[in-house]
Amino acid sequence: MHSPDTIFRMFVAGKMTPFYERYYPGMLMYATRLLGDELEWMADDCVQDAVMDAFQKRRTFKTPDQWRAHILACIRNKAVSALRRLSAMRNYTAERSNNGESMEGDASRAMIEHEMLDALYAAIEDLPAEYRTLLRMSFEEGLKNAEIAQRLGVAEITVKKRKAKMLEMLRDKLGGNVDMVMLTFVLSDMIHA
Repeated sequence: MHSPDTIFRMFVAGKMTPFYERYYPGMLMYATRLLGDELEWMADDCVQDAVMDAFQKRRTFKTPDQWRAHILACIRNKAVSALRRLSAMRNYTAERSNNGESMEGDASRAMIEHEMLDALYAAIEDLPAEYRTLLRMSFEEGLKNAEIAQRLGVAEITVKKRKAKMLEMLRDKLGGNVDMVMLTFVLSDMIHA
């Protein structure tokens, strides 16, 4: 199996097979989670569009972390756009009361969710490399704690403790910018996986 640095260099050189073998399944799972049950059928399109965008810009990336962050941000943006289109379609087709409160509530909620995700991604980028790697293995690659422990050469309890520490660091970085209950909900399944 190729290292992340090797996969990055091969991607930049135009050799995509190792990327698809190692990262594509995890990115597909990430897109599926973002899109939810109703739009999960669009996950492959979101990932493919993000990969194509990264491929076209492949010579501009300086590090593998920058490259992966770009792909994940593209997937997230594509998913958010799809969710917004779905919401807009529902707004136009559903019977609404004339007071407009539902539309304003939907728009406000979407804006808050978008701001929360932006803050979360910025906080993730500020994590030390060790914790970003742990996050990548959990979400992008979809590895269980035992698999991560084996790959890192540490005990499974160490992985759990590092995940808990990472969550604590994210909470500290985000402060009052996002709802801590939501952050805990989003990341807690990762800690116990």
